[in-house]
Amino acid sequence: MTPRKPNTPVLTRERIVDAAISLVDRDGLASLSMRGVARDLGVGPMTLYYHVPDKAALEDLIFDAVMGEVDLSGDDPELDLEERAVRMGRALRSALLRHPHAVPLTLNRSARTPGQLRPVDDMLSLLYRMGLAPTDAIAAVDVIGQYTFGTTLAYVNHLAQEERGPDVPETGGDTGIVPEDFPHLARAIGEAEYLGWEEMYDRGLRALVRGLIVAKVR
Repeated sequence: MTPRKPNTPVLTRERIVDAAISLVDRDGLASLSMRGVARDLGVGPMTLYYHVPDKAALEDLIFDAVMGEVDLSGDDPELDLEERAVRMGRALRSALLRHPHAVPLTLNRSARTPGQLRPVDDMLSLLYRMGLAPTDAIAAVDVIGQYTFGTTLAYVNHLAQEERGPDVPETGGDTGIVPEDFPHLARAIGEAEYLGWEEMYDRGLRALVRGLIVAKVR
């Protein structure tokens, strides 16, 4: 066995996960492999298996790390219920957008490890303090979470299309919608103001919050 070089950091699971996230952030999810992570760490691929059994486990750990960045510490009891709950959804979205290439991992997994369950527990705690019963709180976390994961993935896919350049068709212009066939859709396209991804997310989130949380408490 080759001795470890002086001043070389000890390989740990945390270092492996950090390297994996950096690789995904830099080169995209398709680039993730045990060999690629080992290369970035300057070690042999087999060395990683002492700490992480396989790629699926590594993906779980990346999910753990992303969910661990959900920060609900900004909750302010002085704010109204709607604003407090909206901040909760935004905190989840902000954590996801810090690692946009990793977002697809969040859709393929149910939260089950301590790292994945911690923000769920924190969200439930916040909703209980707002006055929701457990059944309503679980429904709120589930729906707001699914809405946030789904819209964030759509936004990430949009950014990926923009990066691919001019061969991707531009949105807008002739939509191909015949008003006689789809009068209501045609009116929406013609009259609605597009507010951008952030504002559209915020409007949808507020609609969910008012129905799932504010209406239940008042």
